[in-house]
Amino acid sequence: MAHVWEIDDLARLSVLGISGGVSNPSRTTAVVNALVKAVALRLLADTGLIEITEAAPSLFAGLSRGALGASGEAIIQRVEKADLLVVGTPVYRASYTGALKHLFDL
Repeated sequence: MAHVWEIDDLARLSVLGISGGVSNPSRTTAVVNALVKAVALRLLADTGLIEITEAAPSLFAGLSRGALGASGEAIIQRVEKADLLVVGTPVYRASYTGALKHLFDL
């Protein structure tokens, strides 16, 4: 007989928003946050948000992952463990922000 899956049988998904906005308050952060909440309601997911403006000091502490401190490493691990990333960035000189690029380079 086939197993009937129930919601308790499934692990909750993790949806993480990443805002590359460099101003505070940031319209980019508002949009990313709204999208994360909308997805979470549909998927019954756990959510989180990383704002580059707050994360930058920890991320710029090193040019490589091995040079990061504990707080920078924790940010990278949150990104790696997420099931779904919702990433938003303002366009700056026809590209995304340098701080956001640095996060993904690590």
